[in-house]
Amino acid sequence: MDLQRLLLALALMVSGDKLPVTTALQNLQGSFFTDTNLLAAGSVLVALPTVLVFVALQRHFVSGLTMGANK
Repeated sequence: MDLQRLLLALALMVSGDKLPVTTALQNLQGSFFTDTNLLAAGSVLVALPTVLVFVALQRHFVSGLTMGANK
């Protein structure tokens, strides 16, 4: 399902300002050359907000998980 969304976004959207982040990262890969440093930096920037939210709310996630473990 995710691959279908990626391919659909690649095929239908031509302006770069409305592309999903995953498609924008896919466009960083060239046919003959891929700047892996740029691709890695983009991947870190994409994942950073999710990681920060998890770290900030980790206590609540863990307490919610362990609350259901009690018999």
